[in-house]
Amino acid sequence: MTKPKTRSIRRQLLAWLLMPLSALWLVSTAIGYFRSVDLAEDRYDHELINSADSVIARLEVVDGKVVVDLPPQALAMLKHGNNEFYYEILTNDFARVSGDVNLPGPQDDLPPHVPKLTYGTINGQRVRICTIRTFVENHTDVSVIVECAETVKPREDFAHQLLIGIIVPQLLLIGLGSLAIWQGVSRGLRPLGDLEKELASRSQFDLSPVSDVQTPQEVQPLVHAINDLLGRLREDIDSQRRFVANAAHQLRTPLAGLKTYIGVVNSMAAKVNQKELSTAVSQLDNGLNRITHLVTRLLALAKAEPNAAANIKPQNFDLNLVAAEATSDLVGDAIEKNIDLAFEGAPGPLFVSGDPASVRELVMNLVDNAVRYTPTGGHVTVRVQNGNGVTLAVEDDGPGIAEAERDRVFERFYRVLGTDAAGSGLGLAIVREIANTHNARVILDGGTSGGTVVKVEFNKGQALSGTNPVLN
Repeated sequence: MTKPKTRSIRRQLLAWLLMPLSALWLVSTAIGYFRSVDLAEDRYDHELINSADSVIARLEVVDGKVVVDLPPQALAMLKHGNNEFYYEILTNDFARVSGDVNLPGPQDDLPPHVPKLTYGTINGQRVRICTIRTFVENHTDVSVIVECAETVKPREDFAHQLLIGIIVPQLLLIGLGSLAIWQGVSRGLRPLGDLEKELASRSQFDLSPVSDVQTPQEVQPLVHAINDLLGRLREDIDSQRRFVANAAHQLRTPLAGLKTYIGVVNSMAAKVNQKELSTAVSQLDNGLNRITHLVTRLLALAKAEPNAAANIKPQNFDLNLVAAEATSDLVGDAIEKNIDLAFEGAPGPLFVSGDPASVRELVMNLVDNAVRYTPTGGHVTVRVQNGNGVTLAVEDDGPGIAEAERDRVFERFYRVLGTDAAGSGLGLAIVREIANTHNARVILDGGTSGGTVVKVEFNKGQALSGTNPVLN
């Protein structure tokens, strides 16, 4: 199985910071380059126009013909750097007057004294051409076309130098910026490393809160969440310790009684006193029943713990059906005490989402408690009702529970003082655990005619498209 790729905050921060920085560098470099090329182009074009004006200044009319006085020294002065310079002079009807190369003539009429700049090719070299229509000095009736051209290589060399001059400092800036970002990210993440070291150095028994005095503001929510988790772990461990201590205490009493009665049975075996032997065996049976009941409740409570309940896949089921079956299982116990045990279901199916076996255990604990603490000849009623949610109610006409003790009866092994009914004190604790895992609410109140009514309010589930709910 391929191990999933872990995400790195450091890499993500560097990517989020360096990618925009690199994009900004590319954009700024491109803008700076094209702007510099435009400036260089304007500069070289201006010099090319000046060269054309210099050629125009050398024009004159001799014997009715246009001539140009452009000696080699003057032509050499018109070259800028190592570029090649060309010129050509045409009459108004495009007859060649002078020049050192054939340049492409103008393609359309030119207004006087307005230079036109174009690109062309001479001897396989790309050139910049300036074309001007003008008049010979002191001869306004003589119009000529002057074309001057120079190779673009100096322009390209100048543009390359500009590009290098822009890119190198920008790359240096990007490198220094990346180093600064790396250092900043590392320093920013250092509190997480300190928090990791502090937690790693602790033993499994140290659940004290993590100090947030030196913690940055952004890391404090994480520290508070860890402290909240540690607090809940402390409470859970303390609860488990109390549970073990109480369970040991509860088991110690019936086991000690069993040991005593076994000794009595052994001492009576020689005397064979039938009556006393029968009494001792009955006490042994009662003790075993108490232990069996307690162990059953302990197992039910362990199953209702959140960690165990989280492994159960929820399903939709009819609470009417589950409650009816759980109630019918305790009819025998109710008959033994001459208690009227009744079930009042809803008119139709009421679906809830969860584990039907756990909810069945919840119903049985509520009904068992009601039957156990209701006096002989009393009444216990189980109802399933439909409202904003689905409500399970178990009502009895027993002695009731004082309002001051209604919160404490949900504690493990707690039993109301003054009751002589046998029990483990775990029934309502199991009910609350199962209700919590089903996002249900448990309400304990007085009955309409005295006694106690316990309500469990569930959220509604969805019907299973006409099929019967599956019960575990």
